[in-house]
Amino acid sequence: MLTKKMTAVIYLDQGRAVAGIRDRSEISPDPAALAQSYEESRCDRILVCDLSEDDDAHENAIDWIREICSAVSIPVAGAGHIRRMEDVKKLLYAGCRQAVLDYDRPDNRALAREVALKFGSDRLFARVGSESVLAEASGLLEGYVSGLFLTDISILKTAARISPVPVFAVPPDISLEKLMEILNLENVGGIAGKLVNDNIRELDAIRLLCAEASADGSAHSFAGSTAEASAEGSVTEQGFTENAMAGQDGGSPAGSAAGRQSEAGEGFSFVPGRQPAVSWQELKKNSDGMVPVIVQDCRTDAVLMQAYMNQEAYETTLRTGKMTYFSRSRGKLWVKGETSGHFQHVKSLCADCDLDTILAKVVQIGPACHTGSYSCFFNEILSAPDGEGQLPHNPARVFEEVYGVIQDRKEHPKEGSYTNYLFDKGIDKILKKLGEEATEIVIAAKNPNPNEIKYEICDFLYHMMVLMAEKNVTWEEIMEELAKR
Repeated sequence: MLTKKMTAVIYLDQGRAVAGIRDRSEISPDPAALAQSYEESRCDRILVCDLSEDDDAHENAIDWIREICSAVSIPVAGAGHIRRMEDVKKLLYAGCRQAVLDYDRPDNRALAREVALKFGSDRLFARVGSESVLAEASGLLEGYVSGLFLTDISILKTAARISPVPVFAVPPDISLEKLMEILNLENVGGIAGKLVNDNIRELDAIRLLCAEASADGSAHSFAGSTAEASAEGSVTEQGFTENAMAGQDGGSPAGSAAGRQSEAGEGFSFVPGRQPAVSWQELKKNSDGMVPVIVQDCRTDAVLMQAYMNQEAYETTLRTGKMTYFSRSRGKLWVKGETSGHFQHVKSLCADCDLDTILAKVVQIGPACHTGSYSCFFNEILSAPDGEGQLPHNPARVFEEVYGVIQDRKEHPKEGSYTNYLFDKGIDKILKKLGEEATEIVIAAKNPNPNEIKYEICDFLYHMMVLMAEKNVTWEEIMEELAKR
């Protein structure tokens, strides 16, 4: 069974976390610290609700949202003050995995089309607050958003039945029995909002009850979708809601730009009959006759996964240049990516000092984890306090990571992807967009807001990388050319 997701909400008002839209009493003067406390309580997602009433306050709120996103490793969704594409872009560029559009506003339904085309449906959630809106907007769910947040619990069964995407409930204060009834509905992926905030220490107990109910055959979990969702509550004139909730991402921290790698330069340059420096016989095996393998992305240095090799897997990997393992559970060989297309092309294999572990550096195509995550190692156990033992982030890796996402879309098209839309339209469309983004940089440079030029440069660089992928030019080639100058 898929674990039901619990999403807390932070109402952000002038740099403070407050009780709600109508109750502006302070909960915490440090929203980032509050977000960390929710993460420590094993909350799955956080929704940050911007309560700004004007554009200047909204600009300040974006800085606070960026701070929150940097403070936690769990996904953050942003909502409130969303009226146009630029508002969505600011949230995503600040680090939010998704933006939440209030479908009770007809203009936001139109905006969903535009955003889904540019960024993909996995970067959006919808909030619906009534049966009439559910009926009107049901055709703008599949292909436009990755989840539906429902604030009218009276129509939850109907929504769960007709929605093509997972439904996330925003319940009021209810009994445990009623809560379990909600969570056991098919296509309900979890709960969000104030109920999660108020029961933050009981989340594991709620999950356990769901698992026990499922084992008894009384519960149903949604399946067939990797997308997860978030939402808001009752709408205000700002387009935001009471009892707002947050949701899940549709892919990896990546679904984010954090992890798909290019297939350029795949694997070894193999020579028939080439012998490895360390033979299988020289390696020290475990009691099962196998050797553990740690897999690392050669471009980002991220540790992706751990698996095992027997002699046949080892020799197949050397022969083909594609990582091949032995499945202990299935009792047979498996080539990583054979089913999903997310191959691992070998760049190097090294043995440790004891010759009992292999380190494989690979070009990773798509996500490495079967969950859809870039890396299998995403369940944080412990992290050093700020300033203690933290390795500096290498921003240069972002170029390779984003390029990897674009190249993966080219090799494995995804319906509704803006990147695939550009590839489908061809070189003239790509060049037209690149020219438009260059012009927007010039305009932004004349505006007083210093953040505008950052956003536009990011847009330009993205479209430039689409052009690079279209013309099969890699960052490695660019860096080599720059190094000559």
